[in-house]
Amino acid sequence: MKKLFFLFAALCIVAMDASAGGTKTDYRNALIFAYSQANSVYEDENIKLEIYNEQLWATNKTKKTIFIDLAQCFAFHNGASAPLFDSGSKKQGDKKASKKGVSTKDDEYISIAPSIGSEQNETFIVQMSTRIYGKYTTTESPSNDFTDYDKRLLTVVEELVSESLEADPKEKEYKGTAVRHMTEDESINNIGASIAYSFNKKSEEWTNVSLSTWVSDVIFAPFYIEMPQDLKKKDKKGFGIKETSPAVVHVRANSPFEFDEDRSPIIVCDWEGNYKKGTFELSPTRIAKKKGNFLGRFLGGFFTFGATWFVPLSETTYKQIIHFDGAATDWGKLSYASDIMKTGQED
Repeated sequence: MKKLFFLFAALCIVAMDASAGGTKTDYRNALIFAYSQANSVYEDENIKLEIYNEQLWATNKTKKTIFIDLAQCFAFHNGASAPLFDSGSKKQGDKKASKKGVSTKDDEYISIAPSIGSEQNETFIVQMSTRIYGKYTTTESPSNDFTDYDKRLLTVVEELVSESLEADPKEKEYKGTAVRHMTEDESINNIGASIAYSFNKKSEEWTNVSLSTWVSDVIFAPFYIEMPQDLKKKDKKGFGIKETSPAVVHVRANSPFEFDEDRSPIIVCDWEGNYKKGTFELSPTRIAKKKGNFLGRFLGGFFTFGATWFVPLSETTYKQIIHFDGAATDWGKLSYASDIMKTGQED
């Protein structure tokens, strides 16, 4: 009789949960670096440099073409520098490049168009987040250095994840939001660049300018991705304007400061950690969908002698914006997602 009673009670609870419905949110954890806005911009009478959306951009304020000599430019990360142009590999971020000391006649420049009209588009210079992503341990960082910034980062992460864990009654998942505000001396990450520019490639005198910004606020919080609705064939008919909405990165935290969503000095890193091993990994929240049908691709291989099986599928990469929903917002039932593309909300 008791067994029947407990079975009946369990069925009632399940039925109540089903009737209650509610929102189910598949989330992941983010480690968010919010950089000092005041120090993310440099400006003189000729050029404006600005770090936003993880990149360095330049704007020409004059009526003449500006040239940036990459051989004289460097990117900074946590006190270390790397040349923007390496004569051997021609790629930024190669740590060994600064040790080669190789000169070359094949100089490389970035030209920035003169300012014409009321609007002037920015010119991309370099990706600034490259060395942030990767695997961290208690003795190593992705850049193969272990600076004071990295040591402070590990200390802060220890505090943030412990605080986040307290929000889960079972203390198994990081469901809580934890925040730290810091000064420049306390900061856990610093990025910047030194740029040499002139109005003539053959100039013997180049103007050297630099900017450097640091993380003023760090946030550890749940986040999920709200994917945009793709336009269907019937929606594409005609010649009216049909814009695809950006993907929205929803963060369960309060915004550290007001910012332009198109020029954000904030980096949202997808965070995965293993407390027992003392490791965590930071990855970009890049939103992309593969194009193509798997079944059609598989069948097509029989007619192309398997050639189509080895051709990479094309991708649609979505613009994304950051939305801070608030630390106290109710997202409903939280369930950890195995992959960023599996995050979202369901009613």
